[in-house]
Amino acid sequence: MAIDSTAGGGARAVCRRLCFCLAALVATGSLRAASAETDGWQLLSGYLFRDAYDAFTRQPVSADRARALGEAASLLNHPPVTAGKIERTEAQLRQLIAADGTDDTAMYARLLLARIVHLHRPAEIAEVETAYRAVIQANSSHPLAQVAAGKLALVYLYQRPDLSVPQRLAAAAELAPVAGTGFLPETACAYYRALAGAALFYNVLDAQVLAWLHRADAIGTQDVLVAASLRIQLAEAARALGRREEALAAYHRFLESILPTDNRFRTARERMEELEASP
Repeated sequence: MAIDSTAGGGARAVCRRLCFCLAALVATGSLRAASAETDGWQLLSGYLFRDAYDAFTRQPVSADRARALGEAASLLNHPPVTAGKIERTEAQLRQLIAADGTDDTAMYARLLLARIVHLHRPAEIAEVETAYRAVIQANSSHPLAQVAAGKLALVYLYQRPDLSVPQRLAAAAELAPVAGTGFLPETACAYYRALAGAALFYNVLDAQVLAWLHRADAIGTQDVLVAASLRIQLAEAARALGRREEALAAYHRFLESILPTDNRFRTARERMEELEASP
């Protein structure tokens, strides 16, 4: 149907190791402002894990919880990633939560623990879901709960073969009150794109899928390539559902946002002209 569509495997399309956590950290700014180890955070956000670990451990051990979190994240990520490092990191993160389970640091620790369960060691899907749920339940209004809900949605969409396709989509859609909030717009946009992309991957196209695409488009993204792909996906979906005016609007916006050399330009223009000529 579509010129450009979202393929499956969303649950595996993760950021390099656990550095999505640093993207959320930069967005909220809370831990960077609280940490004296600014160099460590900068190195970690640049994927310089070994250098970040050295920066976080350069000073004597202290009660700085943000520094301890940075040490755990950088330890886990600098190669080689061994079972020993994973166990040590999990222990450090659990200690942070046990010491104070209510602050931002504890939320980051919970999210890192969930990602470790999901990506770094064998675990049943039920354990993965429980780990993400723990982040959400700790504080559902926290930006990191939104990140966790988005990751949990991908688990439902692609890692629950025991569920039927309608059940997978419904389970993921139920996370909208958290995953689709305005704390992190890019995360919210990605969540609605994931819902629509999974539906299309499973050959489901209905009014709900179109609504998810509209929602993602309304939230928007700073990634111009993703934005363009979203618009052509929206145009194609609206066209397939017989929503002429919605399709025309999306085609216009798509063509305005890309260069004529884009290999989708000609096809999109032809389909738009066909719709314009139709009654």
